[in-house]
Amino acid sequence: MLPHNVRGIAMEEPDQKLAQMKSIINEIKAIYNQGTPLFTKEAMRKVGQELEICKTVTSGRRYVTLRGINGVDYTNPVDHPREQLTSRAELYVGGSTWVINYNSIESLTRERDIEFFSPQRAYLAMEINACYRELETPLIPDENDLQIFSTEDLLKAYQDIGRQWRTSDYYQQLQAALAKVKSPIALDKIIGVALGPLTIQTQLNHRSVLQHILLSAIQSIFTEQNVLSASSKRYVQDPVYTQEHQDALSLTEFTMLEDPQAFLALDNSSVLLSICADIPVKEIVADICCPGVIIWDRKINDSVLRTDLDSSRVDKLLEQNYHELHFPFHESFSDLVMYVRKTT
Repeated sequence: MLPHNVRGIAMEEPDQKLAQMKSIINEIKAIYNQGTPLFTKEAMRKVGQELEICKTVTSGRRYVTLRGINGVDYTNPVDHPREQLTSRAELYVGGSTWVINYNSIESLTRERDIEFFSPQRAYLAMEINACYRELETPLIPDENDLQIFSTEDLLKAYQDIGRQWRTSDYYQQLQAALAKVKSPIALDKIIGVALGPLTIQTQLNHRSVLQHILLSAIQSIFTEQNVLSASSKRYVQDPVYTQEHQDALSLTEFTMLEDPQAFLALDNSSVLLSICADIPVKEIVADICCPGVIIWDRKINDSVLRTDLDSSRVDKLLEQNYHELHFPFHESFSDLVMYVRKTT
């Protein structure tokens, strides 16, 4: 049994750390309520530069210094992704890599187990982590599943699905919905963020493929309506893309952007598409710009079901700057809503 005074110290330490966590959370709320942005393009550019340096590291640990929303610089260690691997390597989706972790205001102000609380990281809206993506359960291929073993297989599947989809009733609904969008000036780019991997292991990820086809279709329809200029480009960003995904998408006129380049490119002349993102896209957009058209998930305040939540800042952005328009439901896109920037 521990001496009484030692037990007292052991009990005080968790209490002190809990009090510190609550104090920091209250400070972050105050900073946020004063209007301080969580995300700026300058800060993103800095994180992007650090990320590129990290990618050149072949082993060991790297120390990364980033600025918190309180204006203080914090230096934290990040281990190389390969040193984070487990024995279930065959389940990786997109492999292991360095990634940017974006923290929403909900995440920054959420109380958590004090074992996982770090004052060195508490104020950081962006961090660089060594990450691997792993399936929750192993895939058991079905004989009816479409198997993909090469870029050629993936490209053919993508094109076949796209041709069939454009003859569907849903495509007609999409055309009708987008026909209601008017823009005083032609926008110059469409950007898709976190649309997911086109395959998982050797199995086609039909949902993600359709989301990329949707992006392409929106560009085509908006170009016909002069909402997008004839020279507009389409960009996608998702750290989970494999080289095979990138090669196939490049052959269908997508331009791949490395994180955080999509957010740096995003501006008032953009169309944005984001579907069930596992990063706080809405919070980021609310801080950095007012895209001409936004298509993303309908509001739901449930952090268990969704990472990309609507904060008070997101609500304010939409209420003050946008008209809400209907976007047709599709099981592969979930419940999306379209916002068009007001002209006056």
